[in-house]
Amino acid sequence: MLTSIYFQICSLFFIVLLIIIYFSKQRLKSLENNIFIGTMIANLCAVIFDILSVFAIYYLGTESIITYFAGKIYLLCIIAWILTLCIYIYAICYKSAKKYIKKVTAFITIIFFVIGVIVFALPIYFNNEPYKIYSYGLSVQSVYMVTSVAICIWIIMIIKNFKQIKKKKCIPIVFYVITGSASALVQSSMPEILAVSFVETFVTFLMYFTIENPDVQLTRELYRNRKLIEKSNQDTSNFLFRMTQEIKRPVKEIIDVSTKMQQWDDMLEVKEGIKFINNTSLNLDYLINDALDVSNMTTKKLKIFDSRYNPVNVFKEVKFRFEKQVPEGVKFNFSISSVIPNYLYGDSIKLKQAVTSVLDSAAKHTTSGEIDLDISGIVKYGICRLIITVSDTGSGISIEEINNILSLNSEELANIDLSNRDGKTLNLKEVKKLVSLLGGNLMVKSELEGGTTVNIVLEQKIVETKERAISEKLESYEQSLYHNKRVMVVDDDAKELAQITTFLENHDAEVSGSLFGRDVIEKIASNIKYDLILLDDETSTYSALEVLKELKKNKKFNIPVVVMIDDNKAFIKLHYLQDGFADCIMKSKLESEVERIMKRF
Repeated sequence: MLTSIYFQICSLFFIVLLIIIYFSKQRLKSLENNIFIGTMIANLCAVIFDILSVFAIYYLGTESIITYFAGKIYLLCIIAWILTLCIYIYAICYKSAKKYIKKVTAFITIIFFVIGVIVFALPIYFNNEPYKIYSYGLSVQSVYMVTSVAICIWIIMIIKNFKQIKKKKCIPIVFYVITGSASALVQSSMPEILAVSFVETFVTFLMYFTIENPDVQLTRELYRNRKLIEKSNQDTSNFLFRMTQEIKRPVKEIIDVSTKMQQWDDMLEVKEGIKFINNTSLNLDYLINDALDVSNMTTKKLKIFDSRYNPVNVFKEVKFRFEKQVPEGVKFNFSISSVIPNYLYGDSIKLKQAVTSVLDSAAKHTTSGEIDLDISGIVKYGICRLIITVSDTGSGISIEEINNILSLNSEELANIDLSNRDGKTLNLKEVKKLVSLLGGNLMVKSELEGGTTVNIVLEQKIVETKERAISEKLESYEQSLYHNKRVMVVDDDAKELAQITTFLENHDAEVSGSLFGRDVIEKIASNIKYDLILLDDETSTYSALEVLKELKKNKKFNIPVVVMIDDNKAFIKLHYLQDGFADCIMKSKLESEVERIMKRF
């Protein structure tokens, strides 16, 4: 008996282990998973009744009714497993499987009951000799016949739809055809070796590694990440739209005033117009250089504080306190972008003092209308540029006073004493000093009886979070799955950058493009990994050689850097290689050159 039951016990251990592993994690409710569950259950039942039939033959004898039913049910379980596999093969062979799966399953179920009746009707016999326990007869032969027909159908379906099938899904089927045939041949001469259940269990195990079965938790994180990205993109679009309008307005005002000035004869009016243009130009310069120019965002200039704070909570606290002191008849609006990270490093106490002081100034000048506090942000390589805007519809501030605040030089700022002012309300001059100490900038835009807008721009280092760790883990999974080369391209010609990106993506590269040379320096400093870097020889900000020198300052930097040059510089190609570039690309032959570079690196 022992010789006959070793395979079954082994099979039982493995199928139970597989079921525990499978159901220990939540899985997607997919067609393949549902079929696979049926396959596991059929296999488990087959193994259990195979063991029961062997024990029944040994202990109860060949004539026992329990032995008879155990043997018959075992055969039905084998047929159930075979027919479930038929449904699985249909599902992987035909794209329309989901549409017709209920009809196919119903048809297979009818076939199962018909075959089941035949199996029960045909005779079965049992052999009970020392170390030779097995069943035989027409009932057993009918199962072999059903299996053979099923295998022929599988082969036809797979050959017919071979181009549409993922090749790995055929592995369990091919394995079963080979090992099942070998098992049948062995059992024809040595029927006491009961290996059928073992082969089916092994095939079921193989199926586990070939079905589409992603981790649900990982899938949820991906879905959540996508939603956050979509929300972030929406906030960014809204922010850029608002900033575009902010730029258009002063440009229009400058055009209007300069047009009128051509007709003015009074020098006092001309001087007032010049003051207005100067002040408006300062506002434009602030928006373009301090708020929107992301190329100058770098951790090297940051004043890093060890204090970790939640910016959302900080600004909500400011909102809560200010709501209590908003003048009657004035509406207070508050908004904060979802782009803002959960945690930043910085001095949250002084940040609150600065924002509260600006709000207090707005409240003093506003008796009716609205006061808005809007928090936006630009996130880049571990840095968050906070853009805090306080606007009101109050009486406004004169151009002379604004110029007085904005024209404060470093010496004048140094003379402003902020000692013993912690927690107290500051005037705008003092706020400018405080914001400067925090490493930020302050800008004021106002007109008499037209309201005031104060902008504070402050860069803060982002605290590493669980979400970022998950994002990095997902990125590493993606890299391990696809093994695509990661390439960074810098070119300040947008059309040329798009063209290079297309050529690289044709070679299955994962491309990051930028118009700024500083970007690649910051990305490498932030430990972002690349397999290859392509640099345009001359950009509006940094030359390729300047970028390379900055990268080489990092002793661990070992990524090949390729420079892209025009034909008129071909004669100094050797000098580029001597400077440390791994290769040169001629822009006139971009497609062929990219192909050459991708093959080399």
